[in-house]
Amino acid sequence: MKKKTKIAFLDRDGVLNSSKINNGYIGYISKFKWIKGSKKTIKYLKSKNYKIVIVTNQSGIARGYFSIKDVYKLHKYIKTELKKIGTSIDKIYFCPYHIDGIIKKYKKNSKLRKPNIGMYLEAKKIWNIDKKNSFMVGDQITDMQFAKKAGIKGYYFDEENLYSFIKRIFKE
Repeated sequence: MKKKTKIAFLDRDGVLNSSKINNGYIGYISKFKWIKGSKKTIKYLKSKNYKIVIVTNQSGIARGYFSIKDVYKLHKYIKTELKKIGTSIDKIYFCPYHIDGIIKKYKKNSKLRKPNIGMYLEAKKIWNIDKKNSFMVGDQITDMQFAKKAGIKGYYFDEENLYSFIKRIFKE
């Protein structure tokens, strides 16, 4: 039996970075602005032995706002920035699909798209997830639905500082 793994599932846009830019469609490094306390939060959660897994809908790809390559570049940038402060993300999952997309390849429904739990199921292939101690932080109702369907706690984030938000959760 594999050891159980605590995972902090984090949405990207609106949790790690501001989604107030470009109507929330963030596909370029130039548009990515870290939310206050987000890097510190990742470092803190890692110190508490959490795996950090980003789960993010990126319909901007299907909508033609940016390419899948742009998203990979942005995710590489995020990892590089975190490495500079001695921390890391364990995995990034994203869904490029949307039924209203204009890019044919990505114009479809997908089990990866939150509130579906395809990204959770992908993480489950790697880790024996400790559902009792794992959680999701998101800024959309779909993030909370994702958490509920996955059977983990969901925390709705709509504040300025992710670190103070997470510190309050851990005081509960």
